[in-house]
Amino acid sequence: MTRLEWEALVEYTLNIGRQMMECGAEAWRAENTMARILRAYGLEVLDAHAIATQAAVTVKLPDSSHYTSTRMILPDHTGTDLGRLEIINAAARDICAHPPKVEALPMSLDPVRPRWSWLELVGYLLGSGAFAVFFGGTLLDGVASAVIAAVIYLMDQVRRYHHQNRIIYTIVACFLSGLLARACAQVGFGVNLDMIMIGDVMLFIPGLALVNGVRELFYADILTGVYRMVEALLGAGAIAVGYAVSLMIGGGF
Repeated sequence: MTRLEWEALVEYTLNIGRQMMECGAEAWRAENTMARILRAYGLEVLDAHAIATQAAVTVKLPDSSHYTSTRMILPDHTGTDLGRLEIINAAARDICAHPPKVEALPMSLDPVRPRWSWLELVGYLLGSGAFAVFFGGTLLDGVASAVIAAVIYLMDQVRRYHHQNRIIYTIVACFLSGLLARACAQVGFGVNLDMIMIGDVMLFIPGLALVNGVRELFYADILTGVYRMVEALLGAGAIAVGYAVSLMIGGGF
């Protein structure tokens, strides 16, 4: 293999590590996957490092020279996508078991995502409506919460398309959903204002992000763990601010 092919292999491996971090994988798992792929091709891995915002690799090439490359991980692209993560893991295991030529590697594992997803919308509707009823609301409260969840889904799609700041978006979306919940309760489309709000709040709560942050701390990935925990806490604060302002405007705080 030529030096250009070795460098292309490193860049491809970094791309896999980046996508794993974007899907919500642990930092040590992304590091381990990158190192295994490079070792499968006979390279000496001097460093394979991943944090919440960056992945980096340093290898020793067959000509005894060192090659280092990094890849930025954008916060707007991160989340939790276990289905996509499983696809990446399966591809990485197959590469390690039977290393193909560099030109035969799948050049992109990024999925082609439709802008609108009916399945995701149904998840928003069922999640918010079910939680509103589960916590003591009436069936009408659940329906009202589901209708507001559809509006939240539309706002979320706009945020993704325009890559808006997640914290600012959360404040605005929670504020607007709080106003919609109050309007539903006042016109009789719903009985319990608090139950309607609870159903929609569940769509914003960053519980999984907080758990992932704690898990990273247990794996001794302190920087990534603290980053994810702070991100989750900021999200929780944004939720509180948005709904609190909507209640204060309505005089119900």
